[in-house]
Amino acid sequence: MRRVGIVLCSLLVLALPCTSQNTSPHGVSDLQYFLGEWDCAGKFARSGASIEAHLKFEAVLDQKFVLFRHDDKPPHNYHALAEWGWDESGKRFVSTVQDSSGGTRLFHSSGWQGEQLKWEGGAIGGADEQQFLFEKISPQQFRISYAVQKNASWTSVDVSTCTRGS
Repeated sequence: MRRVGIVLCSLLVLALPCTSQNTSPHGVSDLQYFLGEWDCAGKFARSGASIEAHLKFEAVLDQKFVLFRHDDKPPHNYHALAEWGWDESGKRFVSTVQDSSGGTRLFHSSGWQGEQLKWEGGAIGGADEQQFLFEKISPQQFRISYAVQKNASWTSVDVSTCTRGS
């Protein structure tokens, strides 16, 4: 009986380092609010033209990242894939975005500040800063705003409200 206890204790001690290596204070759990599918409607700031999109967020790679797919609804045709995850060395969230125009962008976020999640960055090698601001409205709705900075001034590009799909 004592041998069984020793074996069980040994297995527990061996398992603990593995468990602690795979857990992080940040990750998909901080972003689980978004998981699922959302339909969005909004407007472009300059023209006032309507825009609609379908968004899908799913946990991937052993729950370490969120894959975010954005698909505009016609008549617009913008599509993008983004990966959101925690950068342990930088102690912040990181997002890469690839889009249907061939663009690649890199964003960072310090995480939730109240009901807001702000991503800041831009095109790799680009000079203009960009910002996405996600704001929780309710468990079933959030607002997303996109802005660009040129000549030290922020300009709103578009704003949409997204509602969780059923």
